[in-house]
Order: sequence, then C-alpha cells, then structure tokens
Amino acid sequence: MILQALLTAGAIAVTTSSHAETPAELTHLTEAVAPMSRHEVVPGDTLDSILSHAGIGAPLRTEAALAISDVFDLSTLSPGQILRWSVFSDDPSQLARLSLLTQDGTDIVLDFTQPLEASLIKTEILLRDRRETFILDSSLFEALAARDAPESFAVDLAALLAGQIDFRDLEGTERIALMWSENILPDGTVVGDPQLAYARVEKNKDIFELVTGSVEEPFILFRNGAQVQQSARPVAGARLSSVFGKRRHPVLGTRRMHTGVDYAARTGTPVSVTGAGTVVFAGTMRGYGRTIDVDHGGGVLTRYAHLSRFAAGIAPGVELNAGARIGDVGATGLVSGPNLHYEVRIDGKPTDPIKKTPAPRTAIAKPTDRVMLTVARLSTGYFLRDDTGTES
Repeated sequence: MILQALLTAGAIAVTTSSHAETPAELTHLTEAVAPMSRHEVVPGDTLDSILSHAGIGAPLRTEAALAISDVFDLSTLSPGQILRWSVFSDDPSQLARLSLLTQDGTDIVLDFTQPLEASLIKTEILLRDRRETFILDSSLFEALAARDAPESFAVDLAALLAGQIDFRDLEGTERIALMWSENILPDGTVVGDPQLAYARVEKNKDIFELVTGSVEEPFILFRNGAQVQQSARPVAGARLSSVFGKRRHPVLGTRRMHTGVDYAARTGTPVSVTGAGTVVFAGTMRGYGRTIDVDHGGGVLTRYAHLSRFAAGIAPGVELNAGARIGDVGATGLVSGPNLHYEVRIDGKPTDPIKKTPAPRTAIAKPTDRVMLTVARLSTGYFLRDDTGTES
C-alpha cells in the first residue's frame, strides 16, 4: 500500500528481481541496425497490425507471430504491454530484434540474427514513488506533460473532485500537489498504470485534498480539512485511451464527436460508479452496447458503456454509493476493442468529464485516511492554516 511505503523512509523498492541482461544489452546490435522503436499496445492492436504499420513484411510478421506463440498467447495482447523492435538500416522491412514486454515484467525476445526462438527474460521492475508541487500556469494536461507526470491525472482529478471544482474556472494561479507510485524498468521506462495516492488543489481560499489507502478503495475528498464526499474512478488502474471531442472513429473511420472518455482495460475488469446515485437505465443501447445510466441529481447523469456484463442486482431504481461495482469492461456495441466508455450528461447533453462531474454523497473518513492526509501534507510541504494564518 502507498501508505505503508510512505511511512517506511521512502526509498525505491524492487518488486521483481531475476535479471539476466539489461534492455540496453539486449538491444545493442551493430551499426547496421537502426535505433529501437517502441509502441505501447492500445485497444484493437494486434502484433500483425503494429508490425504492418511499421513497414515489416508479411512473411516476417508471420514468422514473428509463430515464434512468440510458442511461449505467449497473442490473443491476450492487451493495453499497457510494450512492443519494441529494431530493423536493419539498409532494409527497414527486415527485423533485427523484437521484444514484447508484458505487465508482469516478462520480456519475450526474438533475435532475427540467429536461429529464431523466443527467449523469456524476467526484467527487473522498480516501484518508484513520485511527488510534484507546482503553480498551474497552463492547462492541467500541459502542466502534467511538462513534468513527465501522467496526463490521465487531469481526467482523474475532474472525476474525483466531483462537482466541487468546475475545471473551466481554473485561473492559472492554482497550486497543485500530487503523489503517486509507478512501475519502471531500469532504463526509466514506465510500465503499467500509475497509482494516484494524494492530490491537492488550492483554489482561492479553498483547499481541496484527495486521499486513498489503496487502488481498490474510493478516494475521500477533504475541503479545508473537513471531509465532504467520497469519489471513485470508473475503472481502477485503467489507462485513458480516448478523450472528449472530435476524433476519427476507430470502427467507422469517419471524423465524429466522441461524447465521453474511454478507459482501456481487459474484458472483465470491474467498473464502478463514480458517485452516489440511482440507476435509471440498464440495458442495450445502439452504438453503446450494454449500458448503465446513473442519475446523480441536479440534472447530472453518468453513462457506462460497452460493458460485457452487469453486476448482480443492477436494475432501474437501485441506489448506489460511490465506488459500488456496477459491471465489467467489455467490447459490446460499436467498438474496436475492450474499454469502458464513461460519459457525463448535464440536462441531457454530453459534457466533457474534465469540466463537469457528479457530486457524490458525504462519506466517513477512516483513521488510515487521516494518517495518509497528514503524511501527504508533510511530504508535499503543506500545513493547513486556520483563519488567523497559524499553521496547524
């Protein structure tokens, strides 16, 4: 847990360690080989489609797939896995090396300069704790990117701050603090999904803070030191794969409006309601597939689409608390691969979740939440001040 890591003097922890060769050693070839290319798998990707887009010839793509299939089921290729390859400088259609890094740290390596056989290498993965504190001087997306922080946190914060802040009203003077953990390779490559543990937004005279004890638990939101509500991500640990706005549709190929955000995850990954509310629809909807709509009051409705199944007991009229499981990620409806389509509607109109979110009900903070809040404040150099300006 993040809390335990923070309380333990803090250094980097090794989670997997049976390392034979470093990625640099594996990719070091002769000068006739071009630099290594890298692609993070997204929904709808196949090994063949990735290599085809890279210009690799069909016979070699087939040969690579057969070799990898001896040790890995390519039908389980999933978002977050990383494909790396190098080609010969004089013939970029010919592979020299190919590596598929799975999320458990196993590197499946093919060396095309030798008789082809897949090698399995257990790569060392480090757990790194990170923290950033900064004055917002651009959009939140741009500020995160400039600090090499996960841009998906911009969407997470909007969903988790749940009606307390309208992100359209950010003035560019707000102070932001974040704490999270991420898995990295020895060369610094981030693998898997980062886990946000604490966030703080100082806006005007208000201080908003989010804390969580673990990825499975909803966040508790504090305003000026007092708990106000409980919020949850729709899919814990998922990667943001598509944002609100105009885009090229992955199935139809035409440019059209995308009315929500998509979270890439395996079929069967649990989906949670982001805020307390009442189920008003649970069924199949054209284009959306299996869909659940939850009414949060005040004209705010959230939609969860492309589900593979509904959780037991989900039906119109059922009341839910923030973080309640409502179904599983799937690929139903008009979609190229498994993901959750998460949508926020205000008075019936789709709205960017980054700009408007539902307001869940008040929750009770546990002692561990209070401890986490104190540790996070100490770690990010912040102490709550009372009306007299005294630190507390």
